[in-house]
Parts: sequence; structure tokens; C-alpha cells
Amino acid sequence: MRQSINYLLVLMVFGLFLNCSQKASGNKGNMKVGVSRIDITPPIGYPVHKVISTGVLDPLEVKTIVLTQGKTNAALISADLFYIPSNLSTLVRKLASEKTGIPISNICLTATHTHADPTCFNDVDVYISKMDEGKLTEQDEKGYAGQLINNLVQSVIEAQTNLKQVSIKAGIIPVEGLFFNRRHLMKDGSVKMNGGFLNPDVIRTVGPVDPGVGFVLFNDEENGNPYTSLTTFAMQLATIGSTDKFSSGVPHFLEQKLQGSLGESFVSVFAEGTCADVNHWDITKPGPQSGYEHATKPIGEKIATNLLETIPELNKSNGSLAVSNKIIHVPLQTYSKMDLEWAKSYDETGASAIVKARIRKILSLEELRAKYGDTLSMEVQVFKLNEETAIVALPGQIFVELGLALKENSPFKNTLILTLANSHEECIPIRKAYAEGSYEIVYSLVESGSGEMLVETALSLLNEIK
Repeated sequence: MRQSINYLLVLMVFGLFLNCSQKASGNKGNMKVGVSRIDITPPIGYPVHKVISTGVLDPLEVKTIVLTQGKTNAALISADLFYIPSNLSTLVRKLASEKTGIPISNICLTATHTHADPTCFNDVDVYISKMDEGKLTEQDEKGYAGQLINNLVQSVIEAQTNLKQVSIKAGIIPVEGLFFNRRHLMKDGSVKMNGGFLNPDVIRTVGPVDPGVGFVLFNDEENGNPYTSLTTFAMQLATIGSTDKFSSGVPHFLEQKLQGSLGESFVSVFAEGTCADVNHWDITKPGPQSGYEHATKPIGEKIATNLLETIPELNKSNGSLAVSNKIIHVPLQTYSKMDLEWAKSYDETGASAIVKARIRKILSLEELRAKYGDTLSMEVQVFKLNEETAIVALPGQIFVELGLALKENSPFKNTLILTLANSHEECIPIRKAYAEGSYEIVYSLVESGSGEMLVETALSLLNEIK
């Protein structure tokens, strides 16, 4: 696996130099966009969010947008998965690049973070390990992990064959009353995730929300019809609650509502924004505020309604495609010898979820340090679509304040942020949150200031590409 990671880094560096030469010479011609959708729903009985599945509420899918203009090509892959492990990203981007000619550094693989997802990552690890060892069998290829990898790669190939000349409409569209910061200051002075519905011990939230829904609409210039869109918003896709059925959740109802106005063939692509500390629970009202029909459907339809109302007001423009990326090295958190001995020997039977999470955190940090040392490589990508619109792809689950700072300081009027991109699934908090503690800090592996490093890197790339 180390060899494949090193190979990826070499190709990324090559891709970065290639992109710089492309931007220097300028892009000529109109932007073309292709889109694809492929069903990645596992068979019934395959685990859904760690329990055995009994059905499907709506299909899990991978949707991919390929963009091309002049000599520049890029791909945005969005899969209905909980996260994207680095080994899956490394393999898929490498194979997709080989099949399409799109540079690895210009391919982004992101997860929607659905909480009705296939629990497939152990299977993916086994598959990739056997592949690296040359021990794959026909049964492995036909298993879910093998089919998932094939479908992710195939989605890029299919999108590239569906290229259409497009124009762009883009904006950051406000949607109020749906997103709530889930970190609460309690009367005992602690900060708690989800302080409780109507709980008198909650004083206030300790963070903001981002009501701005990022939206890019691509219109087919040949017939003038809407072709596909990309939507991002900062809210955890945990609206269904506990379920034993597969579902993409809010994005499913978002697309259904958009298709009702824009046509049945319209493809709505979703990627999660900066929402490590944001969900849909308004704790000033009674709970439980979850469920497929009760919460998921109205949220998806409300967002779609706001988008449809705003589309006529958005300015139409031609594309101006450019791509850039940078790999930075963020510091891993530390732990003591005593912490490690405790984590290795502790009997988790009956332990709380937080205690179990801390044990897994310490063991994960030990494994990461053995592989990479004191820092973890993280990639930041930026995709310029026109003079007012850019996409930023970041790894991990990012705190909303970091996303707001990135948007506020971006040289682009419309800055869409995709998270859980290419690697790293854990929380990346804002600096002040480390002292406050609670769930998101326990589920973080990187040191305080790492999130700010990602934002600074993204802003540098955005200013360069502008």
C-alpha cells in the first residue's frame, strides 16, 4: 500500500506542474460537462450503518461530473458512502486516470456522508490488500467491495462519454431554519454535543451555522435545458435516525423535487459542506425530529424549493475551467505511554460510546504514527468554474466556522466547499473547540490549528487560480 501511496504522490506532483502550464497558456473553447449515475446499493442483508439491512428506502448511487475545456480535464465523484478512506481514493483515482486521461490531481472522490450507508470499509481494506498481493479471486471481484470500486471508476468513464457544451448559473442561496449548531454550553460549564430537546440545562450553542447553500446549474447549450447541478450545504445527513434500510437521505428528495421542475432526466449531484458540528435538530422544540418522511423529505424539498425560486435570478455565464491542488502535512495529536497501555488493555464491555471512541482514537494514532510519523498528509483541491465560482475540496469533517472563514475570504463570489474528499474521515475542529472538548474533539486525530492550515492553503490556491 505504501508503494501505491508514493506512486500517487508522484503523479499528483506531475499533475500540479501540468495544471500550472495549462493555466499559463490559458483555456480556449467552451466548457463541456458530462454526468453519470450508477447504482451502488448493496444486496439486502449487507450491513447498513453497522446493522443488517432489511430493505431500501431509496437507491445509493455514485454520481460523477466530468468537466473539460481546452487541455484541462477534471472529475468530481460523489458517492453515497459514509466517508472515503485513503486507500479507496488512491486506487479509484489512479484507475480512473488511467482509463480517462484525467490527471489524478484533477479527480476528486467525495462521500455524501449518508447515515444509511453500506458498512463496507473492512471489505474494501481486504479487497485492496489482496489486490496488492496479487491474490484476488473471481469471488472477490463479484463481491460488494470489488463492484463498488469498479462502479466508482466506471462512473468517470461514463461521464466523460456524455460531454455536452454548457453554460453555468451559480450562487450561494440562503436557506433559513434547517441547520443548527449541535454543540451546546451547559449550566455545569461543559460543552456537550446535542444538549437535549427542551433541556433547561442548555445555556446556548457555542458555534454558528452556514445557511448558504452552494449551487451550480449546468445548462445544455444545444437545447437550452438544465442538464445537471452540484449542491452543497452544511448539515450532517443524519435526518433518518436509526434505520435498517439503505438511503441517500436528503439528496434523494432534493433531486426528486428538482426533477419535478427541471425534467426527469435531470441529475442532481450532492456533496457535504462544512458541518462537523451542524445537524438538523432544533433543540428549542420537542424531539425526536428524525425520520424518513418526518424530517428527511421536508428538508430536501425545502432546499429544492429555495433553489428553484432563485434559479431565474442567477446570471448565466460561460465556463473558465482551471484546477490546482496542494498536499500539506498536518500534525497528529499526541498521547502518553500510559494512554496507550490503557487503550490496549481496557475491556470495552459496558463502556460508553465516548470511552470506546477514545480507545479507538489512541490505537488509530499509534497506527498512523507507525506509518507516517508525526504528521498526516492531506490534499486540498480547487476547481475554478468561472470568474465568480470555484469549488474547494477538503478532507475530513470540517467545523462550520472554518467553512464560513473560507467563504468570507475567498476571492470568488460563489465558493462551494466539499468535505470528506479523497481521504480522512475524522472531525477537524476549529482551534477554540479543542479547549471546549466533547464528541467532535474525541473523534479528531489532528492537532489544534490543522483546520486553519487547510483554510489557509485553500485560500492561497484560490487566489493563485483567480
